[in-house]
Amino acid sequence: MGSLDGCRVLDLCEGGALLAGRMLADLGADVVVVEPAEGSPTRHLGPGPAGSTWAALAANKRSVVLDLESTHGRERLANLVAVADIVVESSGNQLSSFGLGPAELSAVNPRLVHVAISPFGSSGPKADYASTDLIVWAAGGALDLNRDNSDQPLRISSDQAFLHAGADAACGALAAFDVAERTGLGQRVEVSAQASLTICTLGRILAPYAGDDNPDPDAVHGKIDQSGSGTGTRRSKWPCVDGLIEFHLAMGAAAGHFTNRFFTWMAEADAPLPKHLDWDWLVLPAMLERGEITQSDLEKVRDRVGEFFQTKTKAQVTAAAMERRLLCVGISDVADLAASPQLAERGFWCEVGDGDRRQRLPGRFACASGELYSFRRAAPELGEHTSEVLSEWLSGSCPASAHHESHRRTDTIGPLDGLRVLDLSWVVAGPVVGRTLADLGATVIRVESRKKVDTARLMPPFQGGTPGVENSALYETCNAGKLGLSLDLSTAEGRELVRRLSRWADVVVESFAPGQMARWGLDYDSLREGHEDLVMVSSSLMGQSGSLSGLAGFGNIGAAMSGYQQLVGVPGELPIGPFGPYTDFLGPRVTLIALLGALRARRTTGRGCYLDVAQAEAGVYFLGPELAAHLATGHVARPHGNRHDAFAPHGVYRCRATDDGCADHLALTVRTTSEWQTLARAIGRTDWAEDPALSTLAGRRAREDEIDATISAWTASRRAQDLENLFQRSGVPAHVASTAVDAMNDAQLAARGHFTSVDHPLHGSVTVEGPRFSLSATPARVRGSAPRYGEHNHEILRQNLGLTSDEIAELERTGVLT
Repeated sequence: MGSLDGCRVLDLCEGGALLAGRMLADLGADVVVVEPAEGSPTRHLGPGPAGSTWAALAANKRSVVLDLESTHGRERLANLVAVADIVVESSGNQLSSFGLGPAELSAVNPRLVHVAISPFGSSGPKADYASTDLIVWAAGGALDLNRDNSDQPLRISSDQAFLHAGADAACGALAAFDVAERTGLGQRVEVSAQASLTICTLGRILAPYAGDDNPDPDAVHGKIDQSGSGTGTRRSKWPCVDGLIEFHLAMGAAAGHFTNRFFTWMAEADAPLPKHLDWDWLVLPAMLERGEITQSDLEKVRDRVGEFFQTKTKAQVTAAAMERRLLCVGISDVADLAASPQLAERGFWCEVGDGDRRQRLPGRFACASGELYSFRRAAPELGEHTSEVLSEWLSGSCPASAHHESHRRTDTIGPLDGLRVLDLSWVVAGPVVGRTLADLGATVIRVESRKKVDTARLMPPFQGGTPGVENSALYETCNAGKLGLSLDLSTAEGRELVRRLSRWADVVVESFAPGQMARWGLDYDSLREGHEDLVMVSSSLMGQSGSLSGLAGFGNIGAAMSGYQQLVGVPGELPIGPFGPYTDFLGPRVTLIALLGALRARRTTGRGCYLDVAQAEAGVYFLGPELAAHLATGHVARPHGNRHDAFAPHGVYRCRATDDGCADHLALTVRTTSEWQTLARAIGRTDWAEDPALSTLAGRRAREDEIDATISAWTASRRAQDLENLFQRSGVPAHVASTAVDAMNDAQLAARGHFTSVDHPLHGSVTVEGPRFSLSATPARVRGSAPRYGEHNHEILRQNLGLTSDEIAELERTGVLT
C-alpha cells in the first residue's frame, strides 16, 4: 500500500518541481496532477525526445483536466482542495490567482499542507525574477565553483535545480503532514530553489562569514586538498581504453591510504614509480609544506598514472577498486546505468503501465525492509482520470488521513519534537540528514572519535582561514544543532554504549562501510531486539547489497557511478564533472523523504524499518528524465557546455573582472521571441531583433556560435551585477554567477534569513546555512552550533544512560571516550 496510503495530493507543478509529487506518489499517496485542456507544458519537454521529463516525473500520478479560467473549473478546484491533504504548486502564488489565497485555503481546509516551490521564494526583492534552471543554479552559488581549465563556469547538462527544490518540498510536505495528522493544524511550506542549492557549494558559500579568503586548495596559496573527492583540483578525469576513469590523487590522513594502495597496484602490474617519486600519501601534505616535494614532482606522478590508465578498461579499473579498495572507477553514462547489474540486483527499477505504455523507470530511492513504496501506473494521459478522481474525491467521504489527536497549537516546537536520533554518520551525506532532523526539533546525538577524524573537519572553509578540527565551516553547517559524544567504537565498551543508546533512540543513522555495523554486532537485526519500532538508516556509496556494495569512495566516485562526471564539460574536451562530491548533496534528500515515510508507517503500524540508501542510486534517481529518454529511444545524454535544447541563447558570459570577490560571469537565458528582441536591442543589435530568422528557437540555435561570441564581447567590459539588474528589469532571465561574497550580500537570501548566526564556545559565533524549506506554523530552525569533540559526553552519559561520574571517568581513563 505504501507508507502514505490514504494521503491525497493535488499537484499543480511544472518541470523539475514535479519530482515532489512523484516522490510522494511513490510512497503511496494518491497524487493528482491538475492540467489545463491543452495539457501541462512539461508534456513537451526533453531532454532528448519530447515527453521524457513528463514520463519520469509524472509517473504514478493521475491526471485531471480543469478549466481554471472558468468559474466552474475554479469551483471544482476549491472542492478538491477542501478534501486534499497536500497541495503542491510551482508557479508562484498560482492558487491566489484562482481565489485561493492563504486565508481562503485555511477557511476551505484548515488542515491543508500548502507547498509552494519557486525559484527565489514568494517574497523578497527577487521573488518576481525571470528564471530558468540555469539562472537559479547561478544564484545558488554552485555554478561559479564549477569552472573548467579556461576558467569558464559550466552547468550540469541536466536540469537539476528544481529537482533539488522538489525533493526539499517533498521533505517539508511530509514534516508538515505529520503535524496535520497529529494535530489537525495545516500550514504553508515554502521552498526557494536558490536556497536549496547552496548546499551544493560544499560549505564554500560560508567562506566570507568564516573569514577564509581562499578556501580552495591551490599551489599559489599553499593550501593542499586533503579531501577524498578532489573538490579543488579539477583534475580527476583520465582517459582509458574505452572511456574515462574518475580518480583523485588523494592525500592526507583522511584518504591518503587509498592512494598508497593504488600505487601498490601499479607496482604489482609492472608500472612502478621511480624511487624518488614513491611517497607515503598519508604524510604528503606535510612534505609539500616543507618543500620536500614540488609541483613538478606531482606532474611526473600524474604522467605515470595517465600512462597506466591508458592500458586499462573501465571494467578493469572498477574491478581493481573493488578488490583493493581504491578510489578509482570507470565513469558511467546513462546507457551504462540502464544496463547496470548493480542496479538490477538491488531492484532499483520499477515497471509501470501496460502494453504500449509499459515503461521501466527509476523506482525506489532507498531499499526498505517494510512496505514503503507503491508503484502503480505510468505517467497519465491528458485528463485520463478526471471522472474517477472527481467521483472518488468528491463523494463526501472523509480522507483517511484527516483523523488527528487534538487541535493543540504547535508554533513553539518543531514538527519532530520528541524524536530521538543517534547519528553515527560522517562527512556530508549522513550528517546532513541528522542536521535536518535537528532543525525540525529532534534531539540528535552525534558520535565520533578523535582516533579517526571526520573528513569534514579537515575541509575548508576554516574559521579565520586557519585549518583545525574545530574550525571547519563545512563541519559546522552539516552538524549544527546536535549533541556531541566522542566514542571509540573499536572498543567493546564503546560499542556497548552505542547499543544502549540505540535503545534510547527512535532513529539510528550510520554511514560506515557496508558490513562494518554487522561486524561490530550493531546491525539492524541486533539493535531492534526488544525495540521493534526502531528505524535505522544505512547510507553508503553503493548500498549494502549487490556486486558493487563493497566499492569504496566519496561523492565524486558516486557521481561517476551515477552518470554525472561525464555530464559537465564542453563537447570535444575532457569533461570536468560537477563541483564537489555531488551525490553527497542528493543522498540526504532522498534519505530524509524515505525516513519520514518510514516514520509515518511506524506511527500507524507500530513497526520500525531498515532503510538502505545508496548515494549513487540517489544520483541515478535525479537523472530520471535522461533515463526515460534513453529507455524509450536509446538517446544518451552528453555534455553540451552551457547550452540547452529548449532555449537560445543560453549561456554564462564573462564580464568585467572585479577585485572585491564578486561575480565576473553572468548567466543569461532567452525563452521567448520577445525576450530575444529585448536582449538584441540591449546589446545594440537591432538588426537581430528585426530578423525573422532569429525570431525562432531553431533559427537562433543555428547561429549560436555567432550569438554567443557577440554577447561575450559585449558583456566583457561590463559588471555582471549591472547586467543582471538591466535584464531583470526587462523581464529577461539573468543572474550573476554568484560567488560566496555575492551570496553573503544577496538581498534575497538575506530577506529569507537563509544564513543564520549561532553562538559558538570557541569562535564567539559562527554562520551556517539555514533550513532548505520554511514551515509557517512549526518552523524549522537552527538550534545551536555543531558540537566540539566530546562536548556533551558527561551530559549524554549521565542523562541518557544513567552513568555515574566515576564510571564516566573510567571510560575517559581507558580511552573509550576519545
